[in-house]
Amino acid sequence: MTTPVTGQEAKRGTGTTGAGTRQALRGLVAALTISATALSGVLAPGTGFATGTSAGVSRAEERVEARAIPDIPLQLADGRKLPLSALAGGKPLLVTFFYRRCTGVCIPMLEWVRDAVREVGGLGTDYRVLALSFDDADTVADLRAQALAIGVSEAADWTFAITEHEALSRITGAADFWYRRDPVTGQFDHPALVLAVDAGRVVRAMLGTPGEIDRFRELIWELRGAFIPSYRLPGQTALSCLNFDPDTGTTRLAWGLAILALPGMAALVAALGVFFSPWRRRPSPGSA
Repeated sequence: MTTPVTGQEAKRGTGTTGAGTRQALRGLVAALTISATALSGVLAPGTGFATGTSAGVSRAEERVEARAIPDIPLQLADGRKLPLSALAGGKPLLVTFFYRRCTGVCIPMLEWVRDAVREVGGLGTDYRVLALSFDDADTVADLRAQALAIGVSEAADWTFAITEHEALSRITGAADFWYRRDPVTGQFDHPALVLAVDAGRVVRAMLGTPGEIDRFRELIWELRGAFIPSYRLPGQTALSCLNFDPDTGTTRLAWGLAILALPGMAALVAALGVFFSPWRRRPSPGSA
């Protein structure tokens, strides 16, 4: 025979079940909050741009983003003199630094940018390119020779330029671009830097290394208005919710999205199990 349940015991039982349900629901909310927090760390609200070093942007690159770039005077390879803003002409500007006599990364860097521009397209319609020399010894003739050497001398929206020493100091300081001449070799020690500049501010900075053609392509796709969910540093396999294909300019879902959703889904299943289990075990009326 089933022992009757007193009113007081029923209240205690109901209270226990309610407490268990509330606790499970609190766990569900906590798990969903953690998942949302993790997701917000991968994508910046409203833009989809990567934030923080874990999303594939180095601290040195991140530090330069949103910096104002001074509107310095330029002397172009064709002899014209005009300010940086006039060269941009209201379009985003892809800026890289070089010098003509470099025997290191300068020429490969210019070639990587050239190849990425050709593969992604949009030069002149969506953005322009500026290669700025930081060597006081470079002349307009050196600029023309460099443009010819990498096969962009006929590209109207790809410009090589020099500037006066004071203006050079201002733009390299704003971009955190450093260079030091080796007194023995006469060569400059310097990083390989590309800036994406729009409306006078840096929207993306990239420190290049050999073979990073995919990152160059991503940078140019962003100038063309493509959605770039995250940037990855070389050798990184960081968890991501979306993957961008730099060959086609398209974005697709990645396994990271499912992994981030697992804690919330597990908590939901657990909460439903706790919530509905008392009704499944409740004895039917009149049972003995």
